[in-house]
Amino acid sequence: MSYNNYEKALELAKKCEGYLVGNGQPNDVIKKGQQLLGLDFSRQHYDYLNKLGFLDFFGHEFYGIPKGDFSGTPEGCMIECALVDRKAWNLPKEWVPVFNFDDGYMGYLDYGYLNEEGEPRVIMAIYTGQKYEIVEVIAEDFGDFLLQQVEEHLLTQ
Repeated sequence: MSYNNYEKALELAKKCEGYLVGNGQPNDVIKKGQQLLGLDFSRQHYDYLNKLGFLDFFGHEFYGIPKGDFSGTPEGCMIECALVDRKAWNLPKEWVPVFNFDDGYMGYLDYGYLNEEGEPRVIMAIYTGQKYEIVEVIAEDFGDFLLQQVEEHLLTQ
């Protein structure tokens, strides 16, 4: 649980097959995303969006802000995906989608639970047809989650 794990994950991710990142987003785009969601992003989350925009490597897509506006399809965009899911399925306001595990299971940054560094925990949840249900807490913060995913991938490539 630390900013160091986040930085380590970003460096190690460069070694993953199919490594792809965006160009990062300027402050005004990130602030617009925060306004749309009604949340102030944590240090790691803001830095990730600013430096990368999004991250993808062989079979792993980490949502972000892939383009500089929020007027298109929600695919891969954590802001648009959250807004669509809030409206359609009452996604909790504190949850921001960050990873699709498939079969309906999603990874969310849970701004309802911040660690002592002000970072949201990462949870796995599923929509049951009536409500969202937390399946498990995956990591204490985004950096820990990202590092887990990168290290697992590097072991199998």
